[in-house]
Amino acid sequence: MHLFTYYILLFLIINLTFASFSISIYVVPSSSPLNGGEDGTLEYPFSTVEQARDYLRTIIRSSFRRVALYPTYHFVKHHTLIFDERDHFTIYTAMTRDEQNRIRLSRKTNFIELDFPIISGGIHLTNWINDKGIWNSVVPVSLSAVTQLFVNGHRATRSRLPATSYFTYEKGLDNRTRLAYQGFIYRENQFDNITLSSTSTTEFIIYHSYTASRHYFSKIFPQNRTITFSNPCLSVIGNTSIIKQSGQRFHLENVYEGMLNEEGSFYFDSITQILYYHPRKNESLQTTIIILPILETILSIIKVHQMEWNSIGIEHSAWMISKINKTIPIDGRAAADYLDKSIVAVYLRNSSQIKFNNIEIAHTAGYAIQIDRKCEHINIENSRIYDLGAGGVRIGIGAKKNESESSELIKNIIVRNCTLYDGGHLFPMGVGILLQRATINVLITENSIYQFFHTAIQIGWSWSYDESSSYNHSISFNYIHHIGQYLLSDLAGIYTCGLLNGTLITNNVLHDIYGYFLYDWGVYLADGTSQLMITNTIVYNTGSAAFTMIYGFNNTFQNNILARSSNQSDGALSLYRRESLSHLSFTFQHNIVYDIVNESGRWIFQVQAPDPFSSPLVIMNYNCYFNLYGNMMIFGLGRLVFSEWQETNHDTNSIIDDPLFIDADSHCNFFNLNIDSPAVKEIDFKPIQQLSQWKPGC
Repeated sequence: MHLFTYYILLFLIINLTFASFSISIYVVPSSSPLNGGEDGTLEYPFSTVEQARDYLRTIIRSSFRRVALYPTYHFVKHHTLIFDERDHFTIYTAMTRDEQNRIRLSRKTNFIELDFPIISGGIHLTNWINDKGIWNSVVPVSLSAVTQLFVNGHRATRSRLPATSYFTYEKGLDNRTRLAYQGFIYRENQFDNITLSSTSTTEFIIYHSYTASRHYFSKIFPQNRTITFSNPCLSVIGNTSIIKQSGQRFHLENVYEGMLNEEGSFYFDSITQILYYHPRKNESLQTTIIILPILETILSIIKVHQMEWNSIGIEHSAWMISKINKTIPIDGRAAADYLDKSIVAVYLRNSSQIKFNNIEIAHTAGYAIQIDRKCEHINIENSRIYDLGAGGVRIGIGAKKNESESSELIKNIIVRNCTLYDGGHLFPMGVGILLQRATINVLITENSIYQFFHTAIQIGWSWSYDESSSYNHSISFNYIHHIGQYLLSDLAGIYTCGLLNGTLITNNVLHDIYGYFLYDWGVYLADGTSQLMITNTIVYNTGSAAFTMIYGFNNTFQNNILARSSNQSDGALSLYRRESLSHLSFTFQHNIVYDIVNESGRWIFQVQAPDPFSSPLVIMNYNCYFNLYGNMMIFGLGRLVFSEWQETNHDTNSIIDDPLFIDADSHCNFFNLNIDSPAVKEIDFKPIQQLSQWKPGC
């Protein structure tokens, strides 16, 4: 059966199954519950979601049960809301308007009316004291750190220095010693007016290339301007090979002086457990709603069969609630490796036929959703996932391959028509949608993904030709834009690695992919990417090449548009090396390359192979190349002009001609082709369908 047909049938089956239910019970929070007098009816609704869950566990399941929540905050408070094999066949949703009107008025006092119910992993702080314009509150629970605070529905700034830009250190320490991983030489007078203490939770956030590391202050040596940290980095700080990518940047977080200087920022004193907030001019103690996250995981769904979450928000997950270990590294691929299941808002494992529809997951510390081992038939649709500490949806296993992996597969997952944006607040390497090991038949379609610092979609978790167990995925009709945002380097709109048999990337639009310094690609085929098809995809406005490939085999680029890549030296299409003389690196046919750099001798197809023997084996033909200024373009390792390139048996049926995009002069419209386009007539290019999510404009 065709994969798409299979998904449609599955969608219909699940919807028909979820359409009827035998019982409805209701949840309305109350500061004074009836102590046993609540029965879940509209007259005497339960006060908590836990009560509703526990009550349903006592009822014999004959069909679906519905739990309807009143549209206000439902604070989970002191422990994760756990669902297991006792909780099958349940729908959690919002009350209808009629049901809301039937709730007794006396029950609706003392809580905040919202547009939809929100299950919160935080607490509402109300015991603030205004001390000369700075609010302070003793945190009612014992916390090792406060890394997030949400004020009137928005993320407050964790006090930082400098407020909006970055410091730069002078250089790293001697890389022959372990100190090279735990400090650097700072610039003169850099910390003169900053309070630093080894007992505080002030953090140094240091930027490298594709990631950032977090460090706790240990000691400072003014005589030689050296600062050291209690926890190391996984790599040398100030590595000279990545100075341009890192910019030797860093900033400080949770600094008292930063809070004093910046409205809308907070500082936490872990010794006194006092939280300080510098309010904005329009905020008052009487009307401002401040929520402090205290749970690292809000929902845990393990061994559950058939459950739906509909029209509900899940918000306010935390990080660093338990005792801080100031000796472990917090960097590398931290957003996935370090943030294990304990730091994700919604965690699923060994569950099937779970549906999230029209939900909102926001204000998280780590990923929004993790779909872990032995999950299948999980649908996330029509939902909004935003304001994230790391990334959006994490699917698969991040650990190295093990013997049990084949029995722990995650399969038949759908992420459809969702909006994912504004990620990486704590861990900038967080990915919009991350597919790791042991994943099969994942459909990612019709989503809008933007404002992530590293990557919108990553497929694979093996940077070699080793078995990746990540197969048969479909990445289609997604709108990806404004990725990188000039913070990190070595990033992409779509990032792939390892063997990806049967995986298709089609009909996506990607634009405005810009990193801090170079290596900011549209579609990035990293180490080992193989057996991948990319077709009908448009990539434009990228800092480096629209498509790049490190090494791999049997990849196909067909009927794509690569336009308006940067004037950096990377060209529009780049390839670095091949690992075997017999490998066909890729086939590149029926594509349009539209270049707007006013530079003669523009290297359109760049090859970075270290020597002719590792030069790529490629098939390139029936392509249309065009430079807006009519400048000469060059190709391949030998930097050949087009006629010389054709003599090497490449692009023998390709053309250099204007593809005649409609309204091309504005550079701001979709890449629709004129009816007389030579790309259509001469190279058999098929016009690409415009995405419904796409927005015009530069």
